[in-house]
Amino acid sequence: LHAIGTGYDLIRLGRQDILLCGGAEELHPTVTGSFDILFATSTKYNDAPQKTPRPFDRDRDGLVCGEGSGLLVLESYERATARNANIYAEIIGYSTTANGLHVSQSNKESMVSCMRQALSDSGVKSDSIYVNAHATATLQGDQEEAEAIREVFGSAVPVSSLKGYIGHTLGASGAIELIASLLMMKNGNIYPTLNLDNISPECQGIDHVTNQKKKEIDLILKNCFAFGGINAALVCKKI
Repeated sequence: LHAIGTGYDLIRLGRQDILLCGGAEELHPTVTGSFDILFATSTKYNDAPQKTPRPFDRDRDGLVCGEGSGLLVLESYERATARNANIYAEIIGYSTTANGLHVSQSNKESMVSCMRQALSDSGVKSDSIYVNAHATATLQGDQEEAEAIREVFGSAVPVSSLKGYIGHTLGASGAIELIASLLMMKNGNIYPTLNLDNISPECQGIDHVTNQKKKEIDLILKNCFAFGGINAALVCKKI
């Protein structure tokens, strides 16, 4: 997501005309082993892998690594219309924040700041948006993000995570999940958080999407809140 946000900044600053932005990640034992050493991976459901990860769920026990890639073409509206491009959305706001408090533990205040800065950059009201959460199913990460979303939005906006479908694709997750969110906006569907059977008490107070919902979406806020306190939030508007 940082690559996409940086591309957005480069275009609006007039430094680039068109860019390919996104990420790719290979599933490798070194990667999965690193997360296992940090006690961040799911182990409870090894005999029933379809039941994990469980973002925001009471019985979540960690993330599941995935792999994949996603790329988006970024360009100015004028350039896109001049070549009759298929425009999925307009990026209207971006923010990135960082905190160095802990290698794996998230920080609510930094998340709140990141989302609010992205919303301020976009100039849109915060109660008319769909939030695609980072939510990897770690114990503290999901709690901190839920609390941050609650502080910014209350229970006014629909929220879901896609990690239950594809796992955590790490450096590719922001791009892949943004692409999926744009397609949800295009088709008027919000996909639910998979494996969210019992909302964890500390993750309540926000509008979790637990069943597929037909809903017209005009605005998306995509969150990426990575280990090490590396945060990004991107706001997109339907064209």
